[in-house]
Amino acid sequence: MLHDPACTNALLHGLRPIWPEGLQQALEFTELPAKLMLERRGRPCTHAYFPASGIASLVARECDELTLEVGLVGREGMIGVGLILGDAPSLTDAVVLVPGVGWRIEAEAFRAAMVDAGFHARMLLYLRATMAQITHNALAHARCRLDLRLARWLLMCHDRISSNEIALTHGAIALLLGVRRAGVTVGLHELEGHGLIRSTRGRIVIRDRAGLRRMVGDLYGGPEAEYCRLLGRPVTACRSGGANGGGIAPG
Repeated sequence: MLHDPACTNALLHGLRPIWPEGLQQALEFTELPAKLMLERRGRPCTHAYFPASGIASLVARECDELTLEVGLVGREGMIGVGLILGDAPSLTDAVVLVPGVGWRIEAEAFRAAMVDAGFHARMLLYLRATMAQITHNALAHARCRLDLRLARWLLMCHDRISSNEIALTHGAIALLLGVRRAGVTVGLHELEGHGLIRSTRGRIVIRDRAGLRRMVGDLYGGPEAEYCRLLGRPVTACRSGGANGGGIAPG
């Protein structure tokens, strides 16, 4: 099962039973350790990655400093969307946030697969779903209090893992959200005070997913519903159970 790309990545799953010629043979199983850089801003993508587990973060840079996370990718999607449009240089860095494993394919082989009408159409649908997430992220950054942004971000991470535990430091989260570390610490303590999470050094445990959803309201769920509408599978399909409401499709 682990070495079947159609069973471990939801985007590839939708290609069954007819795959583009040569695609399966071109996919290479690979480790995705934490902090591995999968894409660099301004450089052409050498590979597309289809995670089977873990999370990658799409990060916008200003000069040489990380400034803001604009997207999250797990086993629902892929890294390397520039290849969908041809040979466009990446607009963001893509770095592994939560370690996992996955599949990768060289850019040339990906472009060859794009000749297949079904594969081409599915990749374009995913590109639209990615744009929906990035657009909604921009709105959330502009209008949300930090505690709501944190709650929404934790839900999005939780969607993409099968555990209720997220191993990240406050400093790493602050860097991704473009805020001060002290603000992240205060915001997480507020969520903890409501019994929604448990936060310790380098580790956050989701205790009440349903409570997090009630807290964020319509700030969460739009891009998730769009992904399900376009690709016929909820983002949360990677979850197996979870804390008080994990595994439910967005409504």
